Amino acid sequence: MSPFLPLVPWRGTRSARPTIAARPMPATPAITLDELRAEFEFLGNWEDQCRYLIELGEELPPLPAHEMTEANRVHGCQSRVWMVANVHRQNGQPRLHIRAKSDARIVDGLIVVLLALFNGKTPQEVLTTDFRGAFTELGLETHLVPQRRNGLYAMVERIRTLAREALPATAGGESRATAPLTLPTDEEARPRRRLFDVDDVRAEFPALQQPLPGGYPVTYLDSASSAQKPQVVIDKEREVYEQYYANAYRGVYRFGDRVSRELEQAREKVQRFLGAESVEEVLFTSGTTMGINLVARAWGEKFLTAGDEILLSEMEHHANLVPWQWIARRTGAKLQYIPLTEDGRIDMEAFSALLSERTRLLAITGMSNVLGTVPPLREMIRRAKEAGAVVLVDGAQSVPHLPVNVAAEHIDFLAFSGHKVYGPSGVGVLYGRRELLDAMDPFLCGGHMIERVEREWSTWAPLPAKFEAGTPPIAQAIALGTALDYLSELTLCPIHKHEQTLLRSAHEKLAEIPGLKLFGPPPSEKGAIVSFTIEGAAAGDVAQLLDLRGVFVRHGHHCTMPLHERLGVPATIRASFGLYNTPADVDRLIEGLWFALRELRLA
Repeated sequence: MSPFLPLVPWRGTRSARPTIAARPMPATPAITLDELRAEFEFLGNWEDQCRYLIELGEELPPLPAHEMTEANRVHGCQSRVWMVANVHRQNGQPRLHIRAKSDARIVDGLIVVLLALFNGKTPQEVLTTDFRGAFTELGLETHLVPQRRNGLYAMVERIRTLAREALPATAGGESRATAPLTLPTDEEARPRRRLFDVDDVRAEFPALQQPLPGGYPVTYLDSASSAQKPQVVIDKEREVYEQYYANAYRGVYRFGDRVSRELEQAREKVQRFLGAESVEEVLFTSGTTMGINLVARAWGEKFLTAGDEILLSEMEHHANLVPWQWIARRTGAKLQYIPLTEDGRIDMEAFSALLSERTRLLAITGMSNVLGTVPPLREMIRRAKEAGAVVLVDGAQSVPHLPVNVAAEHIDFLAFSGHKVYGPSGVGVLYGRRELLDAMDPFLCGGHMIERVEREWSTWAPLPAKFEAGTPPIAQAIALGTALDYLSELTLCPIHKHEQTLLRSAHEKLAEIPGLKLFGPPPSEKGAIVSFTIEGAAAGDVAQLLDLRGVFVRHGHHCTMPLHERLGVPATIRASFGLYNTPADVDRLIEGLWFALRELRLA
């Protein structure tokens, strides 16, 4: 239920307890945490508890005008909140005395809760207070809308910062360097594991169940372009539109509350899936292309200068190439390309030779969308970091197939698309290391990403809102969270093992077709993609004839013109596998290719 409700009579509960006004209220409300617990337990439901917070807020004394300054503002709150603290010594120990005020009654009530939690404690006690347990006990974790919950945590972090600053230099225990708090994750929301069975999985994708003309089954081999969707993802997106769609982060009514909550839950799922340190490092975008362009404009244009070098590979998708060309022209930076070996792997000797003190950025695919090549990212990142470079990973192909931990692997930026991880189109993710995101300017400006707007200037909202201007892809992002739950239930390791089995089988059987040339490394060094040409056959003709047998593959340059120039061919035929493909799909691909060869009079 939303915390903003119309005020109605108390239905008799008010006379059963003393009113707040009847209590003596000194400079800061003298109410203890035990009294708060008792009141919340007595009231029982959030509607009455919400009114009680308003009562508490009405009794919060004002701050003097000279203390309501920008320097005393708590950033990260939707409402305006000012907070000041003094340190008083009692029995030889420093104790924190906090005063605060906001422009919203309910927020003032939350301030009273924080004062009951923290006021009068030593800095060490403040830093060790179990505030999360108290919030859970009072129901604040459950009932506050996400933006208000984020604001509550922003106030807590401000108090903890003040406590760290007040710590004696020789204090034991928690030091001044205590890491900032992050919002708690809901362990119960983590998906449960289940065994991977390809027949069961395939049955969960409705698009694959329909018969095609001629009675052929759907043999979908274009997951590298866009994956099919399981029923749970389709149902989730439809549920949002059918049952509670509203714009996010503004409406405190029931629909707006639920949408905001589920959007932030989806962000937390992405955080766990990628191994990011905080939810603030997860930005929702329209897809991989948008994510890389955001980095190019917001980081590259600000921090790259003439003479700096951007290091790419010869197999990059246009989305991880063209933005850097554009930024290089604007900044005077220079593009350098890591060559490939004859079998389509990264030439590591050449990579080492290209790295220098001028290398400011390594922008590299996590898996080639044509060759399937999986670069040795850990080693490349290690060397790039030694050279002082920032690392961006284009995860469009790798994230659906290979586990990643951005924090452990020291990745600075990683982008991927929802539609390739069995989620909706129109949504993607950019992970950015917080230190870098904080230093960057916004890419797009407008609603939601601002903190304050004056006639001549504006200030930016805290992360992640700073980079999420306008209305987000609400239903799509929520359903993306469902897609990541789906993958997490099955886990990527058995999925990868299954896909590698299909890949090895495809390599062996394709090698038996006369005139067929496979591109890329052996299966042990690539992901679930096979790209090839057939001597004497146009790629488009082969793809068209395969479609007649219900086999769906991709043909063309796959948005990698420089790579195809390097390979010496104008186009390739690409078959890519997903978690729902079966050994029978590989057999139907081979049968379809023989059919195409006969129709083209090549066999």
